[in-house]
Amino acid sequence: MPWYETVPNQTVNRQFKTGDVIALQGEESQKIGYILSGRAKAVAFSEKGEATWVGYFKAGDFFGHTALLSENASHFEIIAETNVETIFVTAEKMIVLLDEHESLSLEIAKDLALRLDQMTNRMIEAYTLSAKGRICAELSRLSRVIGKAPDTRIIRPNPVFVDLAQRVNSTRETVSRTVSDLQKKGILAREPGAIIIKNPTRLRDGIR
Repeated sequence: MPWYETVPNQTVNRQFKTGDVIALQGEESQKIGYILSGRAKAVAFSEKGEATWVGYFKAGDFFGHTALLSENASHFEIIAETNVETIFVTAEKMIVLLDEHESLSLEIAKDLALRLDQMTNRMIEAYTLSAKGRICAELSRLSRVIGKAPDTRIIRPNPVFVDLAQRVNSTRETVSRTVSDLQKKGILAREPGAIIIKNPTRLRDGIR
């Protein structure tokens, strides 16, 4: 049984439409969120309004963890990329739940460790890889095995080049050129609604 079904009276369900802001940048975190369905992205805005892609959240992910540790304001906004259904729990209630449910404590610890690992990898990539390398790394990260064919992978839905450029701190033009080059080399193929990675090994070679 999922953890939230054991405490139905202590959670609040909310639904967001594509483009809705789930959590505001600069807002003091007082609640911990958990995504039941859908996908959201984390974006940090500069004083000039320039957006920097920070990460993403999918079904099964927590957000707002800082509310458990401090009263600091959030450094980024969370925006729904699809319709999103969430559960919210106040920090005060979550602390009690963590004390009562060891499995929940482990689940949040794993979530935090995974997110820290992802952010560390991205920081290393930002300093050690070229723009092309970062794009190849992101395409590889987004891809999934097709059925029982490990030598062919798919990215679905087809990533928007502007969003992909934000993820790797590059430009739409660089993403477009890189994808076209990979396509000419037979490493990937673009199809309606998806990108097929025909040669994952060669794509990974492009990360170096």
